[in-house]
Amino acid sequence: MALIYITGIAGAGKSEVYKELKKRGLEIYGTDEDALAGFYNNVSGERVDNPSDTGGNITTEWRQHHTWQLPRKTIEQLVEKSLDRTVFVCGVAANEEEFLDLFDKLIALVIDDQTLTHRITTRTNNSFGKNEEELKQIYDWQASTATYYDKYDYIQVDASQPITKVVDEILGQI
Repeated sequence: MALIYITGIAGAGKSEVYKELKKRGLEIYGTDEDALAGFYNNVSGERVDNPSDTGGNITTEWRQHHTWQLPRKTIEQLVEKSLDRTVFVCGVAANEEEFLDLFDKLIALVIDDQTLTHRITTRTNNSFGKNEEELKQIYDWQASTATYYDKYDYIQVDASQPITKVVDEILGQI
């Protein structure tokens, strides 16, 4: 069958897509929801606690020493599950270039700047982006996504639509 990767920047709607696919009875794993990914110390390689989980902020300085990663081994295990069924992975990881080759389809949720601003400033399920430094990081990522998604042939889905339409479009691509 197929292993499908759905990604996008913070605020693109990954968590909502995850919930909708799960609601439809599809097999989906989330980098956040299922703790597939985590922060790793860039020197030791050890997984570390997320400062946001303990009331702290992810500063630019902290981020210079830590990276949000998804281990390739985790994706390799999901490849085995997808041999007889379609499996989705939804989320983001800084090291995704290390495992993109394992996916049958790459899907990127894209949104315009106005939608991004609204979602980040009004969301209640995630504190990332609530402080000025984190919000700047998100805008910097937004500025570079189109080139990146084109480079790896992601199917780009307009995620500013209602979630049912976004998921219908994703399912239509597979």
